[in-house]
Amino acid sequence: MKACLLVPALLLGACASSGASWSASTWDGLVPQTIATQNYAFMAAPMAGQGFKLKLSIKTDGSFGVASAGPPTDEQLTEAAIVAAPDGCTFVSLERTPDGGAEAHYDCG
Repeated sequence: MKACLLVPALLLGACASSGASWSASTWDGLVPQTIATQNYAFMAAPMAGQGFKLKLSIKTDGSFGVASAGPPTDEQLTEAAIVAAPDGCTFVSLERTPDGGAEAHYDCG
């Protein structure tokens, strides 16, 4: 994120200072986030020891009609990955996972 986004019903982790670069220890210390799109809520969590990646998983808490919405599109996953990017990191790419989520890759240099 270029700045912390204030979005209702989103709990975002602490923002780093603008232009910050990330180390493996600070990346692995990120707090998992809930990222909402039109039909889904995703849990975005750092992947320890995987470089600058977040795992995006569909978050189900009983209030989302995931079954009726169908699987998320690449566009919805990309939108969530961009919103989840910590300050100072740029979204690079997205790789789908068999569980319906994705691994998002970032440049944090």
